[in-house]
Amino acid sequence: MRRIFVLATSRVLFAVAATAFLAGCSGIGSSAIAPTALSPDSVHFTTGAAPSAEGRLAALRLGRTTVHHFVSFDSCPATGPIEYASDGTNNVINIYAGDFAGQAPCGQIATPVLNFPYGLFVKIGTHDLYVANASDVLVFHRGKTRPYNIYTDPSGQVPNDVTVAKDGTVIVSNLGEFNGREAGSISTWIKGPNGGTFVGNFPMTNDIQGGFVTVQKNGTVYFDDQDATTRHGAVWSLSCPAGHCGAQTQLAGVSIGEPGGLGSDSTDDLLVTDSEPGAADTFELPNPNPMSFPLAGIVFGMAMNQGDTHWFVADALNNDAAEYSYPSGVLIGTVPGNAFGNFDGIAVDPGHAL
Repeated sequence: MRRIFVLATSRVLFAVAATAFLAGCSGIGSSAIAPTALSPDSVHFTTGAAPSAEGRLAALRLGRTTVHHFVSFDSCPATGPIEYASDGTNNVINIYAGDFAGQAPCGQIATPVLNFPYGLFVKIGTHDLYVANASDVLVFHRGKTRPYNIYTDPSGQVPNDVTVAKDGTVIVSNLGEFNGREAGSISTWIKGPNGGTFVGNFPMTNDIQGGFVTVQKNGTVYFDDQDATTRHGAVWSLSCPAGHCGAQTQLAGVSIGEPGGLGSDSTDDLLVTDSEPGAADTFELPNPNPMSFPLAGIVFGMAMNQGDTHWFVADALNNDAAEYSYPSGVLIGTVPGNAFGNFDGIAVDPGHAL
């Protein structure tokens, strides 16, 4: 019978999983686990605990199998707004049509190549979905349930989030290196078929682990991380022309509890999701004091609709995805996650015809 463990905090999973890893894990998908190790697919998070980034990295090192099996399908409209929500526990991405109102998904991506899907991004011009997977970045056409392109980092990173710059550069924020030799980092590719052209891996300046990433129209890249000094979230900026990233600058006076999803509105205000406690912060930089409204749960990924009127989040604590009016912060609605799952990433496709 599958064991059920209720964890007091998300960091307990990291400690247990890391111990098992030291006992004999050899890599992603490995079954070389000591007999007493806790398998991640025996862990179920309930209200009061949610999977952390540390837990995700430790579980990847253990290797795991999906708790419940899903079948890919897509009956979503060909045009019009849709939302994607990643469930890293069950290795599935749910697709929803329209505003959140408790509806069932109109589609699901459950291809076998999904492995802890996390941060999501939709390239508006092509409607392509980019998925930060366990060891690569998968790219899907709208309406398709198998990727047509895969970006792989030869330096062995664990992608946490992904975005695409105006010049086509694919930019990934990494949680850390799989073997633990490096903490968070930024990896870049020149966009192209067959995995594009890998440019480089750029370590984050002062972190325990990497968080999320966004890029603005002017090319400014922002990422957040868990700071090695304060042990809380910090936000940094840099420039990565053609994938060659330069010096990193921490945003002065900007502090968050835990790193969550990032975005930008049409005026290039920086949108920051504080994971814990949940908050939606809008920064008109260089002013470090944000306009803010509260978010329920422990939120990771975030997305905005094209009109800058709705702020979407993936709530891992309550295992749902939520939609808030922006900038008022009024809750519009939620959609429930999958059984024994947790939503981690979210992305919006406005769905206009190509």
